[in-house]
Amino acid sequence: MERNHRNRAAAALLGAGVLLGAMPAYALNTTYYVDASAGADGNPGTSQAAPWKTLAKVNTITFGAGDKILLRAGQQWVEQLKPKGSGVSGNPITIGAYGDGPRPIVDGRNVAGGGAGGAAVLLHNVSHWTVTGLEVVNDTGTNNVGTTSARGANRSGIMAYNSSGTGKHGIVIRDNYVHDVNGCFECSGANAQTNGGIAVVADTMNGLSNGASSYDGVQILDNVVERVGRTGIVFNDNSTGFLFYLVAQDALSKNVTIAGNRLKDIDGDGIILAGSVNNLIERNRIDTAGLVTVSGSTQPGTVGMFIAKTINSTMQFNEVSGVRFNVVDGQAYDVDLLTSNSVVQYNYSHDNEGGMILLMGGLFSGTNATVRYNLSVNDAFVANGVFTLSSGLMSGAKIYNNTAYIAPGLSSRPTYQSGWDGDNHNPWSFRNNVIVNHGTGTWEQPKGNGTTISHNLIFGNHTAGEPADAYKITADPQMIAPLAVAPEGLGAVAGYGLALTSPAVGTGAVISGSGDRDYFGNPVSPAVAPTRGFHQPN
Repeated sequence: MERNHRNRAAAALLGAGVLLGAMPAYALNTTYYVDASAGADGNPGTSQAAPWKTLAKVNTITFGAGDKILLRAGQQWVEQLKPKGSGVSGNPITIGAYGDGPRPIVDGRNVAGGGAGGAAVLLHNVSHWTVTGLEVVNDTGTNNVGTTSARGANRSGIMAYNSSGTGKHGIVIRDNYVHDVNGCFECSGANAQTNGGIAVVADTMNGLSNGASSYDGVQILDNVVERVGRTGIVFNDNSTGFLFYLVAQDALSKNVTIAGNRLKDIDGDGIILAGSVNNLIERNRIDTAGLVTVSGSTQPGTVGMFIAKTINSTMQFNEVSGVRFNVVDGQAYDVDLLTSNSVVQYNYSHDNEGGMILLMGGLFSGTNATVRYNLSVNDAFVANGVFTLSSGLMSGAKIYNNTAYIAPGLSSRPTYQSGWDGDNHNPWSFRNNVIVNHGTGTWEQPKGNGTTISHNLIFGNHTAGEPADAYKITADPQMIAPLAVAPEGLGAVAGYGLALTSPAVGTGAVISGSGDRDYFGNPVSPAVAPTRGFHQPN
């Protein structure tokens, strides 16, 4: 570490009898204060009485384990925060706030965009940092969306970027308010999906050229992200290239958690997680995404949240609504290309133009996606289906014990296959689901020899394409008090649950490995016939 080398050199000079004079000493576990109105960069910065003034001063220092950089509440800096140094496991470097008043604001409007450099707060090639308690904006006031002929420049609120060729660890971004970031959709020299509100990116620009630049232990927690583009929150490790199955798994990023965040009015995708092993996306709220589209764009479609190039990922206890359909997609949740062993469970989806769930198949399809105990209300009213299978089947896909409610007057398809090879023979199953269809949308699903459709309850309008099912029930499921207009909140959906007298109770198929609880936390027996749908009444 740069500072340790300096301290050792200082000790050697003292031992030789050399007078160091005014050479500054920066000790470990030191708190530094920054005050935009009352500070001075010539101050020591180590007390509230003598704080630094600018982020430019902060950017000249190499910090170490346990250090804290605290910005005074109620102050604003129109410059980039780009600190140096790394903490250690259990003793990170922290950026936060001190004093009373509103969050300190870091405003990146004057930061040159492009690549990783366009972030208001940038952690470049560092480990063990925590960023918390800030307000971050990055809006140049110009149209930066870009076109296919005149591209925009990447901009982000908070970004961690690893181009070092080595692994980095322990990045925590917690409890920040990030808003009004005018990132690009068609971007010069970078992947558009990796700019927006909060971004953690490994070597996206260079692919394999710089070695494997991975992260381990990234946590993006309890942030509020509003009015940003292109992406609300993104983790992307592209350092191993697109076909990462050809690369050792140890080279991938791992242990990424995106939890407790609230996102609203996002230009493109809400949350993206790509290129990692052992991941968790939970208890996030996304309200409205896909607000911008670019004619002829290479990336026109947007979803609420999606995973790609991942192994062992879980999306659970999330609520997504208001995702727009732009040429393609428009779903709440997406298990995209090159994923394996993914679980989508206990989520609520409503009022999304393209449906609840997208499972991507085809040439770069992943394997073994499980979609269970989710609720969809009034999804897919513009395009696709509540359950959409795209470009063929994802082998081993299991869709069971979900509930979908489609109100009168909607043309939502309960299921839909899109793209080529829709009737291929990869095994997949659709079991124990409750579909209440008061709309007019038809059904379309793959019909290959690997298809298992069984023990579903389908009530309401029986439209064209409804699948054959030897154990189908078509009687009223006796929902407790379903609302034609979807309510807000994970906990506000009890009305779509079932009465104890429902014909769905105890008539489902036992499914191995189905989990130990339903959407509401009621137990699920591994041996007793379950109730169909997302609710197991007791």
